[in-house]
Amino acid sequence: MTEWCIVIMDKPGADRAQFAPEHIAGILRAKESGTLLSGGQINDESTPRKPIGSHLQIRANSKEEAMEFLKKDAFAKGGVWDMASAAVYQFDGAYREKLHLQL
Repeated sequence: MTEWCIVIMDKPGADRAQFAPEHIAGILRAKESGTLLSGGQINDESTPRKPIGSHLQIRANSKEEAMEFLKKDAFAKGGVWDMASAAVYQFDGAYREKLHLQL
């Protein structure tokens, strides 16, 4: 398996709130299966900060498989993520600090 770095932006005006419980449940399943290595919300610079996208590090066999992972997420199915904005890159990690998933 290969690691993939993904940055995906939200559609302007998208409301994450209604899809967040399903999204978080999927993230927890991906973490438990070993697919998700890290991830989180990308914020703007306003006060208070507002979500504008997501970053994920996942394991997948191909870029196509990484995209399929995204398409199954509640934020993709609910129209929160702008799928056309997805930047998916093969990633060779040199260092990863151990952090605990904070939801």
